[in-house]
Amino acid sequence: MINITTLLFLEFLKIGIFAIGGGYATIPFLFHLIDKYHWFWPKDLTNMIALSNMTPGPVGINMATYVGFTTGGLKGSLMATLGIITGPFIITLFVIFFINKYKQSQALKNILEGVKPAACALISVVLIQLVRDNLFIDAKFNPNAVIILVVLFFIFKYTKKFPSLIILAGGILGIISYIFQN
Repeated sequence: MINITTLLFLEFLKIGIFAIGGGYATIPFLFHLIDKYHWFWPKDLTNMIALSNMTPGPVGINMATYVGFTTGGLKGSLMATLGIITGPFIITLFVIFFINKYKQSQALKNILEGVKPAACALISVVLIQLVRDNLFIDAKFNPNAVIILVVLFFIFKYTKKFPSLIILAGGILGIISYIFQN
């Protein structure tokens, strides 16, 4: 039987290799970890995303560290973090070499054009899952969540303020909503 820290390293190594498109592209893989290992729950993923946005550093690495810590303590967080950065680091070295060597290649341009929509599709699926999971609590529609979502969407869209401030504002609005609801 493989120990938890090795398993965290291997799972996040795979995630790091295939999560093309940035930190949010890791989210579908985290849903897979929920289904496969039950290390955390879908609701925990929302908290993970919020905390990963509020803490310094790349979102995907922050989420790996979070999962690693909650699953395997300090050792788990180190192994998950190491796992998620190892694959992209090695791939980046190869990509730099090949892009410099074949930068005029039409095949390379076509590959890059195909990867972009794939990353958008992964992120879109996650967006739909997150909206569904957060607008319905215990299969009941949550109108307060819709109001908070719409308000924060327009604030962010028109002010382009830091995402961390939007998340903080969401937390404050959630507290206010809870106070008035009870």
